[in-house]
Amino acid sequence: MKINLLLAVVLAAVLSVVPRSVYAVDLQPAPPAVNSGTGGDDASLYADGTRAINESRWQDAAGLFDKVAQLHGEHAEGALYWKAYAENKEGQAASALSTCGELRQRYPKSRWIEECGALEIEIRGKSGDPVPPQAEPDENLKLLALNALMQEDQAQVVPILQKILSGNQSEELKSRALFVLAQSESPEARALIDRIARGQQGPALQIKAIRMVATAGGKRSGDMLADIYLHSTDPEVKRVVLQSYVITGDSARLLAVARQETNPDLVRTAVHTLGALGAGSDLLTLYRATNSAETKADIINSLIASGHNGVDPLDEIVGSEQNAELRRRAIRNLGIAGGMSAAPTLVATYEKNSDPETKKAAAQALFLANDAHDLVTLARGEKDVEMKQYLVQQLSLMHSQEATDYMLEILNK
Repeated sequence: MKINLLLAVVLAAVLSVVPRSVYAVDLQPAPPAVNSGTGGDDASLYADGTRAINESRWQDAAGLFDKVAQLHGEHAEGALYWKAYAENKEGQAASALSTCGELRQRYPKSRWIEECGALEIEIRGKSGDPVPPQAEPDENLKLLALNALMQEDQAQVVPILQKILSGNQSEELKSRALFVLAQSESPEARALIDRIARGQQGPALQIKAIRMVATAGGKRSGDMLADIYLHSTDPEVKRVVLQSYVITGDSARLLAVARQETNPDLVRTAVHTLGALGAGSDLLTLYRATNSAETKADIINSLIASGHNGVDPLDEIVGSEQNAELRRRAIRNLGIAGGMSAAPTLVATYEKNSDPETKKAAAQALFLANDAHDLVTLARGEKDVEMKQYLVQQLSLMHSQEATDYMLEILNK
């Protein structure tokens, strides 16, 4: 579940910079609602056309929007686009293209021209006559044309993408071009994105390409990502490779990096990424192997992100760690990760330790686990005044009937 959620997030971030028609050219915006009670025939007819579009009555919609367009009112520009859209849905591709041409001729500065451009690219792509990407001055439409051409002739579109990626176009256009490139399974496309991921087009594109490679290739991209990590001297590139292992689910390579890497920041990234993967057993293996207190602290924190996979490792650390500060950190984190299931360990830790700070850590963990019952039991049995006050303080912060009842019990003594 945790990996699927991260992958979904990486994918959402990727798609957020891609125009909607690149990955779903048929997903058109709903016509804006118009108050049919104002604006006379123009608004009334437009509202009727809107209803026809929403009800998939394409022939009716085309007729209604044609009437709106002939009135030359405030809704005429949008009406021409929606007429073309309905005609295309009805199977009248030639009529739709003609209507878009009419929109361009009548209203050359209309905001609806870009929508018609996307529609034209879709129509021509389906007809086997894709629009040449070079012919489109608008960046969004250029990418739509590239996407349409990619479906028909990948060998032709890869050199165009390469020219975009090595040229002076905007970073947004280059990011979108990378996304289109990553969708292709052609050897030419794979070779190009491989070169970019290895840094042959500069570090900014390299980092984006690494993420694309991981997203598109999944586990298959593991060897390539490892090779990029091995040969890169840029810590940021290495960091992105490590984070990409969340997508590929490659905990073994993360563990290897964490054990061998000398850069403490990259070790920390590897540890945190293992936590995000829920690799509790790998983190425990690393914990046992390292002598670095800093790395151990990072592991203890990352075991929280591992969820229930981190409970047993934390339980072991609580029972075996000799460093008091690390042990107390593990105790508190066990309360977060384990919840009520960690209560027996936390209560036993409180009862068998004479160190006040360790006892306080166990009490804090029980508070974090929302375990009012055991805190009340410990408070009732505690003879040390200071520790009893600390337990009551934790209870005073809890929204629990059992905690409230105990407070009343103290007041009524």
